[in-house]
Amino acid sequence: MTAVSSLVVIPFWSEDTDVVVRNVNHAASHPRVGEVLCVGREVESTYAAIEEAAPGIAQSTDTAVKVIQQERIGTKRPGKGDGMNTGLLYFVGSDHHRLHFYDADITTFDGSWITKTERAADLGHDMVRCYFPRSSTDGMITWMITRPLFAKLFWDTPLPRIDQPLGGELLLSRSAAEALSSDRRVLDQSDWGIDTALTFTTVDLGLSIYEAYIPQGKVHKLYGALTDIRTMLIECFEAAKGFAGTRPHPDSPHQVEPPERVPAEIADKVGYDKAGTVALLLDSWSDRQSDILSRFPTPIESGMKGARNGDVSFMDEKRWGLALDTLLSDYQTGDRDWEEMLFQLWIIRVLAYSQDVATQGYDEAMRYLRETIFGYVYESKTGHTLD
Repeated sequence: MTAVSSLVVIPFWSEDTDVVVRNVNHAASHPRVGEVLCVGREVESTYAAIEEAAPGIAQSTDTAVKVIQQERIGTKRPGKGDGMNTGLLYFVGSDHHRLHFYDADITTFDGSWITKTERAADLGHDMVRCYFPRSSTDGMITWMITRPLFAKLFWDTPLPRIDQPLGGELLLSRSAAEALSSDRRVLDQSDWGIDTALTFTTVDLGLSIYEAYIPQGKVHKLYGALTDIRTMLIECFEAAKGFAGTRPHPDSPHQVEPPERVPAEIADKVGYDKAGTVALLLDSWSDRQSDILSRFPTPIESGMKGARNGDVSFMDEKRWGLALDTLLSDYQTGDRDWEEMLFQLWIIRVLAYSQDVATQGYDEAMRYLRETIFGYVYESKTGHTLD
């Protein structure tokens, strides 16, 4: 086999510098890696620390390490998407054969992530996505927004089956990177919706996807109250909804590496601050918010108005599916009241799941989540709900 030179791109912004520098060193030390590109949102303390450490890492590993600011490429809010697309365009202009992306804050990252994705790429896959065990209350945008929307909108494609469609840890072949870098659906997505856009567009182009299992899991900084990821929620929802009405390639090849045993420190972890999240529930609604709420089925409307008192169990998987149907048909992008409604509905869904399902244990929670996605696929295909 011809020697492979890969570029590793690590987007970052205001991170734990020790973690980021360690991850850069792990990437630069890998024999397949020819260059590490650190893409910062702005010049701040993390940027300065990585820039200071880069020459020493490059000298000790004999691998080029570069630190640059992200370019303004997309049309959405400047964010992670601009960072990833800056790396994507840099790669296309380089002589490297493969492109890796890894989030900056992973405390369990090491060279084995690169080795596993490189081996899958050696078999000819266009995109290799890392997937991993995670807390049963982590990944709540993936499980409650992106995968359900993919199941409802694109049930006849591989999209609902992709385990972690929002994961920022992936490998692209040169041909895949060139195809994605010339697609405005990817380049325009400058915000948190970039992962959704990359996943959707890869399938739509008929490129092959392989999911490589990382047994140690992605241990990273978890969130406090769910308001910490309110913007992420809205941007991921809007990205997925924006693809409604299109028909992605139904036969895009998709393979998944079998999972292994889940480490206890991941299975037992809580993904967010529940008490702080309950405090975010509205105890009163404006006239316009009440008008928006009236568009939802009656059990959802009445349940939402009483949720502040602690009764969230009404938002089970079936009513959440109905809520998503209304959001898909009526939600207005850029409307702050609709954004708040999406956020409130999602909070209550996450709290209901955490209270009524996640407390039954990790294995039961995972079974339930996967069965829920299958139920949405089944309903979309047949028009009938599962009993």
